[in-house]
Amino acid sequence: MLETERLIIKHLQPQEAHLVARFENENRDFMAEFSPTRPDNFYSTEYWEARLTDYSKKSTEDALYGFFVFRKSDGSLIGCINFTNIVRGALQACHLGYNLSRKAEGEGLMTEALRASIAYMFKEKNLHRIMANYYPTNEKSGRVLEKLGFQREGLAKDYLFLNGAWRDHVMTSLINPDWRQ
Repeated sequence: MLETERLIIKHLQPQEAHLVARFENENRDFMAEFSPTRPDNFYSTEYWEARLTDYSKKSTEDALYGFFVFRKSDGSLIGCINFTNIVRGALQACHLGYNLSRKAEGEGLMTEALRASIAYMFKEKNLHRIMANYYPTNEKSGRVLEKLGFQREGLAKDYLFLNGAWRDHVMTSLINPDWRQ
């Protein structure tokens, strides 16, 4: 578990799947523009029980770390952060994905949560590089990454199939200045 001034950032257990199902349902329309096509059961507790079980397994294999962001003031789940596609060896890198509830926008909460979780991944998991890509029209996401020090590396054409079409993405990365061999 990670803690910041306003947030608790933690892994969830399968028995907490109802929290994620509710979060996803509440934000379904809000996140649709930047999301892939979801399976029919994506918004169900059963889906998230299985997914959280998979997250736990993949975390023990050092392949994926899924964090959930809670507001300290009221305990509400307001966001998700995933470090996926972890590659060790000569690369020592991963991809970052995240989303934030509509009701938590504009408060700097995702920047706060990402700062803490990235610090954890760099210090505790000793990753050298974190890559984050965003849809060019998602200016809010671009500003968050810029505040965190991510550097723009280019534009990937037709990078992800989102909201019914192939979408270009701005490619960024952040390097761990304290990486240990």
